[in-house]
Amino acid sequence: MSTPMYVTGVVLVPVTLVIALATPFVLIHYRIPYEHGPECWWCHPHLLPRRRDTR
Repeated sequence: MSTPMYVTGVVLVPVTLVIALATPFVLIHYRIPYEHGPECWWCHPHLLPRRRDTR
């Protein structure tokens, strides 16, 4: 087996596992009947820190 094939497999296996394990949680989350608002980190991720209003 060549090095590029090995590296590709090492990358694809964990990605596939994460996707397979996350799928049920994603489906359950999107079937929640009520609006859970902006505090839901899944629907409204806060990746960047909030800027303070200096006014």
